[in-house]
Formats: sequence, C-alpha cells, structure tokens
Amino acid sequence: MNSYNENLHSSVLSSLESQEMTKKQLSSQLSTSMFTLYYAEGAEIVAQEKLDATTKMYKEQQHINNVVVKNKNMADNLLLSANQQKTYVTQAVSNMAVCASNIQIASNSIVRLASDIGSIYSIINAADYGTQIYQQALEAYNLINKTAYIAEQTSQFAMEATASISEVSTSTVADGAKLTNTSVNNLLQVTTADLTATTAVLTADNDTKAKASIATRAAEGAIKCSEVEYDASKKAYNYNNALFNQSLVVEVPKQFDPAAGTFSVYFDAYRSPFSPEDRDPGTQNKGLANPVLSYNIIMVKDSKKSFFSASNAELLVGNPAQCKSIPASQHPDAKGKYKSTIAYKELRDSDNDPLVLGENYVAFLLIIFTENYKKEINTFDEYLSAPSETFALTYTLKSAKNITNSRNASEHLSEIIFTVDKEEALKSNEIDYRCFFLPYPDDIATNEDLINFECDIETKELEEEIKTVDAEIKSLTEEINTLNSSAGQTNAEGTKKDKETDQDKQKSLSLKSALADAKEKLRIANRQLTDLNAKLKDVKENSPKPVKNSKAFFFNLNLAENIPAGNFTSAKHHKAASGQEFNVHIGSTTTDNFGNPLVEDKSYIPVVLSFYNGSENSKAKYANSLSDWQNTTPIPYSTKEISKSSTI
Repeated sequence: MNSYNENLHSSVLSSLESQEMTKKQLSSQLSTSMFTLYYAEGAEIVAQEKLDATTKMYKEQQHINNVVVKNKNMADNLLLSANQQKTYVTQAVSNMAVCASNIQIASNSIVRLASDIGSIYSIINAADYGTQIYQQALEAYNLINKTAYIAEQTSQFAMEATASISEVSTSTVADGAKLTNTSVNNLLQVTTADLTATTAVLTADNDTKAKASIATRAAEGAIKCSEVEYDASKKAYNYNNALFNQSLVVEVPKQFDPAAGTFSVYFDAYRSPFSPEDRDPGTQNKGLANPVLSYNIIMVKDSKKSFFSASNAELLVGNPAQCKSIPASQHPDAKGKYKSTIAYKELRDSDNDPLVLGENYVAFLLIIFTENYKKEINTFDEYLSAPSETFALTYTLKSAKNITNSRNASEHLSEIIFTVDKEEALKSNEIDYRCFFLPYPDDIATNEDLINFECDIETKELEEEIKTVDAEIKSLTEEINTLNSSAGQTNAEGTKKDKETDQDKQKSLSLKSALADAKEKLRIANRQLTDLNAKLKDVKENSPKPVKNSKAFFFNLNLAENIPAGNFTSAKHHKAASGQEFNVHIGSTTTDNFGNPLVEDKSYIPVVLSFYNGSENSKAKYANSLSDWQNTTPIPYSTKEISKSSTI
C-alpha cells in the first residue's frame, strides 16, 4: 500500500474510531439522562401521590371542621337558652309562690265569707222563708258557694303550678349545656389545629410537588439535549461511514435465536473514482468499467481489530469458513447496496474460532479488484475497509405476554398471571420473571414523547428543508420566466434592425447562459425536492407506531434492569396451570417500581422483565427482554371486596 493510501486509510480509521467513541460517550450520557429523568419523574409521582393524599385528608378534615363549627354554634345557642331558662324558671318559681300565697289568702277570705253568708241564709230561711229577702239570700248563698268552690280549685291549681315549676331541673340542664359547649369548643380547637397542621402540610406538599416538577422539567430538557447530541453523533458517524467506509453496517435481529440464527451485513457497491468517460476514446479502459472482482466479509474480535490488516484479510480469502465472499457478478439492489446474510454457526472469525455468544466483534470488508483495474490505476493493493461498529450476538429471552389480573380475586389480595414461551436452552432457575407496577400519572413527560422525539426532529428538519427548496424552485421559476421574457424581447428588437451589433450578440449570449444556468439549478432543486419528499415519507412510515398507554412516563429495558430488589415481585410458576403460566402474588406490602405502597383506586401498568439469573460467566450471552407494557391495560388497585377480575 502506498503512502497516500496508508495515510488516507489511517485518517478514515482515526475519524471513524473517534466518532464511534464519541457516539458511545454520548450514549452513556443519554443513559445517565434517562436515569436522572426516571428518578426525577419518580420524585414527582411520589410528591403528587402525597399531595393527593394530603388534599383528600384536608377535604375530610375541612368537612369535619365545618360540622364541628355548626355544632359549636348550636352548643352556644343551647347554652344561652339554658341560662335564660334557668333565670326565667327561677323567677317563675318565686312569682308562682307569691301567686299561690295570694290565691290562698283570697281563698281563705272567700271561704270565711261563704261561712258568714251560710249563717245568714239559715237565719233568713228560718224567719223569712219565701219572702223577697229569702230569695236574695238564697241567690247570694248559691253564688258564694260556687265562688268558694272556684277559689278552692284556683288555690289547688296554684299549689300544683308551684310544685310543677319547682320540679323543673334548670340547673342540671344549664350545667349540661355548659359541659356540652365546653366539649364542643375543645373539639373545635382540636379540629382547627388539625386543619391548620394539614394546611401547612398541604402547602409544603404543594411546594415539594412544584420543586419536583421543576426538576423533572429540567431532566426532560437534559435528556432531549442528550438525545439531540446522540442523534447528531449517529448521523455524523453514518455520514462518514457512507463516504469513507462503504456504509458497512452489521445488523443483528432484536430477537436473535442461535438455533437458527442469522444476521446481516450491508455495504455499498464500490464506485471507482474514475469512469471510462474520463479517458481518451482511443485508449483501452476495460478495467474502469468493472473494477471489482469480489467482496469479502471477515469477522474479527473487537479486541484484535487494531491489529487486523489487509495482508491478514487476503490470507483468509478463499476460505469459506472464515470469509464470506460475494462475487461482483451478483448485482446490488436499486440503491446500490449489497446484503449478505450470515449463518451464525457456519462462519468463524479471523482466528478460526467459532462465533461465540456475548463476544464483541467487528466486520471488515475486503474488496478484491480486477487485474485490469489495478493496471489502469497503477495500484496493486486491495481495499480493506475500516471496522464496522462493534456488535455482539446474544440470545434474547422470550418476553411475557397475555398479562392480566387474576380471575380469582379474593377480599383483600389478588394476583397477576401471564404466559411465557418455554426456554428450551435454559433451566427454570436461570430465569427470573420480575413484575413491576408502573403508576399511570398525567402531566409527565411520556415515554411516547421521548421515543418520538428523534423522529419529530428529523421530520421537522426535512419539512424545513422542503420549504426552503420549494421557495428556491419558486424563485428559479420566476427567474426563468423573466429571462424568457427578456430573451423574447431581445429577439424582437433584433429582427427590427438590419444588422445585429456585437453588443446585442453579447447580451443574447448572456441571457442564454443565465437561462441555461437557471434551468440547471431548477433541475437540481426539483431532484432535491423529490429526494426530500421520499425521505420524509420513509421517516413517517418508520416512525414508532401509536401505543395504548400514550400517557405512561419514561421507561425502558435499561431502567427495568436496574430497579432494586425491593421494588419488584418475582413470579412463580402456576402449579395449577399447564404449560408456561406464571403468577405474581399481590399483598398489602407490594410496592410500585419506585418502592411506594400501592395506592387505593390508583391505576398501575403491570410489567414483566425476563431476567437472566444464571452464572456471571454466561451473563453476556443473554439479553433480557421486557413485556409490551406500552400496550398492556392499566389495572386499578383496590383492597375492597370486589367482583372477580376487576383489580390487581
């Protein structure tokens, strides 16, 4: 390899390695931002739950306080009435006693008068019977007897009234009213103090919620900035990889199964820097037309990529066990890309070792040129690409599905049940199915927002570019119309003259040149607009699909793998079930993923993490998986006696 190619290859390696390192650093920064946002949202959710509980308590205590205030008003009125009753009854007893005494005196006088009239009547009855005076004496006698009888009755009524009014226990009633009033006042002091304390807690909780919300918004901004930087680094790497490294990409399926596992390698077809049209027509240039003899893909351990050279790669060409060759006669697709599907168990790495699960590898592309092409460019070196991005082949554990609440809910406890396809290669004790309960809050940066953020940015960028190109096309169209009008006017003026001057010729040539230039720019702009519209269509088609739990907060596999043991519940195999059915027991001590007790009547999303729990040496071979929690129905938690299949 000549010095120019060596320097160029070294620069490409250095550039791609630097950008890959930057990409990894920004990926770590993005992960850190994810955890910051996760715990910030957790703090806000906890603050909101405390605020909701305090608000509920405040409303209850406010209601109790209002009832006590009403009772206090009634107790005050009762005490006032009792004291007035005591005063008036005491006065009534005294007045009634005086009244009874006066009535008794009057009654005694009437009785004595009746006695005297009776004596007079007896004398007249004996001496003047039948006379007028007798009749008057008889009438007086009857009237006085009736009056005496009424007087005796009135005296009896007065004595009974005195006795009755004396029996009224006004002091007891007044003492009871006073005691009641004191008790209600004491109760009002307690409820007022409780309400004041709860108001202070409510104010503090509001302040805590506000601070947590501010911290969450800051974390949202940080993760969006990290997302933008990471996206920019990916685009920069992909752009340089496309320009200098044939767009060499290794794509491993998300659900990689070693039993029938294949992965793909993509790269661009080689384009010669020279074309046959660049040479003199009389010179033979067979080599420029078909520069490539074959493309060769070689897998190298990531730890040894720095020492792998073109000479090492050339030694492996022709060995199908270590080098996957694609002849140049195999045409690329419409976009000029090659795709090579590689069977995991059929290819060995550059050290002749089988590909191992969990090992980090890179792919190299060795392009073998034809002899004619080498002679044409007077360089006899083959082309070795820079290494691809690091990748690893891992077995992805099967995800839980059919997650529902138990069909046999009891009075206070219930359970979650789900199914998982059987793992043939692993023992049951090597897999832990961890169940989390995600709160389902509102007004928080949602998982959908952050997942769609990259797509939204790219969509907006393309839409802005399309607007710019549209404006350019409009401007060029107007310019062409103006030039056509000017050219037509110039031709019309030229026909009127017998002889065209040099100045007229120069003007006509300038107009033609400007018109040709404008038409070329318009052609390029129209082609650019077509490409941008195609890209925008691809971005929208590849954008994340709508999910059921669109208001769920930010959560992913990386976060789930790092949730501490106290915040999840491990599932157990359902003994009564046939096949791979598991259940998760829900008790009064069960918490959500942040470690907070489950809240009555609050909805939660059950999420199951399939977690490899085997030996540490084999851990790198397996990739954990998360259930489709974004489309799992949220379930309300309740400890009340309820009908079947209605709560967690």
